[in-house]
Amino acid sequence: MTGLSDQLPAQDLNKILQSYDDAKQVSLWARDSVADVLQAGIITGRSSSQLAPQAFITRAEVALIIQRLLQQSELI
Repeated sequence: MTGLSDQLPAQDLNKILQSYDDAKQVSLWARDSVADVLQAGIITGRSSSQLAPQAFITRAEVALIIQRLLQQSELI
């Protein structure tokens, strides 16, 4: 929607996700998008080794994701 994913350099999906212990828990349909937002710096995971893809997300986390998306897309 913002065109940010088109600006990202092509990288191997598995290489981006390999540093997270729970990367295999990311649903197959979401793997490309998760790799894109990790690469763009929009999400960083719950820790340096955990994405927690099946966990609930808080309003504060959503607000931070939206802020980072808008900043990285140069919309704010």
